[in-house]
Parts: sequence; C-alpha cells; structure tokens
Amino acid sequence: EIGIAGIMGGENSMVTDSIDTLLFEAACFDGTNIRLSSRRIGLATDAAAKFTKGLDPNLAMEAIDRACQLIEEMGAGEVVGGAVDVYPNPVQDKKLPFEPDKMNALLGTDVEPEKMLYYFGRLGLTYDAETNTLDVPSFRQDLNCMADLAEEVARFYGYDNIPVSLPRGEATVGKLPYDQMINAIARDVLEANGFSGGMCYSFESPKVFDKLLLPADSEFRKTVTIANPLGEDFSIMRTVSLNGVLTSLATNYNRKNKIARLYEFGNVYLPKSLPLTELPEERMKLTIGMYGQGDFFDLKGVLEELTDKVGLKGQVTYEPESEYTFLHPGRQAKLKKGNLTIGFIGQVHPEVCDNYNLKGEVYVAVIDMPTLVMLSNFDTKYEGIAKFPGSTRDLSLVVDKEIFVGQIEEVIKKCGGKLLESYKLFDVYEGEQIAKGKKSVAYTMTFRAKDRTLETSEVDGIIAKILKELGKLGIEIRA
Repeated sequence: EIGIAGIMGGENSMVTDSIDTLLFEAACFDGTNIRLSSRRIGLATDAAAKFTKGLDPNLAMEAIDRACQLIEEMGAGEVVGGAVDVYPNPVQDKKLPFEPDKMNALLGTDVEPEKMLYYFGRLGLTYDAETNTLDVPSFRQDLNCMADLAEEVARFYGYDNIPVSLPRGEATVGKLPYDQMINAIARDVLEANGFSGGMCYSFESPKVFDKLLLPADSEFRKTVTIANPLGEDFSIMRTVSLNGVLTSLATNYNRKNKIARLYEFGNVYLPKSLPLTELPEERMKLTIGMYGQGDFFDLKGVLEELTDKVGLKGQVTYEPESEYTFLHPGRQAKLKKGNLTIGFIGQVHPEVCDNYNLKGEVYVAVIDMPTLVMLSNFDTKYEGIAKFPGSTRDLSLVVDKEIFVGQIEEVIKKCGGKLLESYKLFDVYEGEQIAKGKKSVAYTMTFRAKDRTLETSEVDGIIAKILKELGKLGIEIRA
C-alpha cells in the first residue's frame, strides 16, 4: 500500500534525501468516489478537494510531462525510460445543443443569443452554426445539459440582474390514481364492517405450502428463492397470501381474543420461469380473514358490498368450488364476472386450522386487485322517478336442497325482462311442513313499466313464465 488514492500519499513512498530513483505517477480519480471516501475516513486534503470538484482526465499526461520537464530544467535529475498510459476510454469533447429560448425560460431572463455565445466563448466553448451546437472542452466536466449552460449564463449575466418573478405553473387538483382509489374504497368497506388492516411479511418459509395442504405439484410451490435469506423461515417470496393473515389470526386466538377480523393488501410474487430469467409478476391481493363472529354468508355480504361500491352490483356470481385444498371442500366459492375470476371465499379447512393452532370456524377471502380494478365501473346512469305504480308479487317455492338460490334468481332475471324492477329473497325454511331433502324459499318481486300502468294479466304472464322455467329444475310452487 502506497497511500489512499486521491486523498493522501503513504509514508512508505514519500520522497527523502536518500532517494536517487523516482517513479512519477499521474492519475485522475472519480470525484464522487473521492468525496465519499474522504468523508468516510474523516480526512479532508487539497487533493481530495480538487478531485471532488472534477478534473479533466486528459490533463494527466500533460501534468506528468510538465513535472518531468521541471526536474530537468532545475537540474534535479535526469528523465529516463518511457511512459505507460492506461486510458482505455478517453474522454471526448461533448456537443450540447444551443437553446437560448429554453435557457431564458428557465432563468426568467431575456438575454440575446449573441451575448450568450460571447459568455460561452470566454469559457472556452466553441459554437458550430451548422449544427447549432456548442463544443464543450473536456476540462469542463460539469457541463452536461441545457441547465448547466443556463447556470453559466446566469453567472456572467449577474444574479442580481435576474428579475424577481412568481413561480409559474398550471394549478391542478391532486387526486389518487385509479387503482389506489379502488383500494381506498375496499379499505372503507372493510373497516366499516369491523375489519382491521394488517401488514405481513412477503418472505416466507417453504413449510407454508404443507401447512396449507397444497399438492406437491402445485404451481404455488414454484417460488422465487432469496439468495441471502435471514433463515429458512424467510427464504422464499410468497406466492399465496393466506399464510400471513392466518398467522395473525392465530396470534389473536392465542392471546384469547374471542373475535378477530383482519385484512391485508400485499403482493404475491409469481415467477414466469425458473430459474429466473426476468423479474417475477407482482400481483396485489386483498386477503380477508375472520373468526369468532359471523359465518360464510356474513363474509359474502362484505364482498357483495365491496363489489357493489366499485360498480359491479348484480354482475358478480359465486360459483361453488372444491379445488382450493386449504378450504373446506363443501364451503368454498369463486367470485366471477363472466369468465374472469375475481377471487375466492370459503371456510378454512379444519386440518389447516389445526396446523395454525386455530379452533372453531375460520373464514377467508382473497380478491385479485388488478382484476377488480380492471372490471370496476363508475359510469352511473340515473333514471327519473317512476310515474306509474308498480305491481308486487310474492312467490314461495319448494326446492331441492342441492339447488342454489342463485340458480332461481337467474331464472327470475331472465324471465322478468325489462319489466322486473327488483327482487329479494326474504325467507328460507326447512322443517316439518317441508318434505325431507327439500327447502322452502320465498321471493318478493316488483314489476313496473316506465310508460304505462301494468295490467294484471301482464304480471300473471311473467309469473307463469318464471314458474315454467323453474319447473324444469324440479321446483314447484309451495301449496
């Protein structure tokens, strides 16, 4: 070691009276590197100050030649040998566009272009009229863009000559980006329903997949592995968002909290290929979990409120599923709009609950936020107040237990057509008066025409059509 480059020479290489052979070195060091190194070691020197400001690398050879010349002129020694120049990428003179209008606009001045060129000429810059550019010599390492040139104009013109002016700009009203607005709506809905927000780790353990009963060939087991993990428990990037919320629910349960309702907005990281050749896909998931109060239908109601708020009222269906291994096979469903899956909802599988030391029934839902954002729609159309009276009918039906009310509602909407204003399920009954394996469901429906008062026969015809279609599903009117 002979010193700290660009800051201080070493004592073991200093020149003394006993020295008879000298090796000259001239170097130009990176200014940023020298500034940081000088600050880190607490040593401020003349050399460090010069390099920090930026020197011309092309001066290194001229400097060493001048030093050798002075040695001979003073009779202090004889220059022998040659020189080794390590300079693979020489710094070239830069060309910057000459843009007087932009410089005046930036400074708030009205300096003539000819005066600007006079200033630049005094700095050693030359103007090329054919290309309208300025040739910047290599010793001006600080001139790299229009703003740097404008600074030189201001310096020569005189800071005190620049007129005082108020900042100019277009006044705009700030607002959230669209996706953040949807996130805010979701937070409002969840917190109004008693859910508290949480933050969970994106780093997880590979053991999570076994706790969630995922098959060995599950796509979710294909993960991004951390190169320098804190330990096995933080060695992969999560591909499923449930573990964090379930762990937090378990913490609440073990702290004797009888009721817990939590939600989390967080990314999952889905590699496009392994080993990685590009960054993984990051998808924002809204994960909701609860225990102690409420059931599947309470959580479903929260999701319905959320989808209603983002303009999807009546457009989201809940299709029964059994593909999610971490959910109860008979108590899970997908949220869909057409062929697009928005998310899923269900009761956590009892074995998964045991793996997390949770007792009782636990319900979760996961919403894919990019899909929800894409489907959301706030183009609301308002209609005038109805001028003609509506006609209300109640319909009580006897249905097999296996038939979902959603199937009945599809028939009601299809047969009701434009005259169906609204419908509502108001009763579900199972008991002694109903045959075994059957249930009674009752709906109230309102029909209305915009341009006339409906005739009784029109409504009777629609009801008959509904009953005919329901009969194809084995559904009968209750006597």
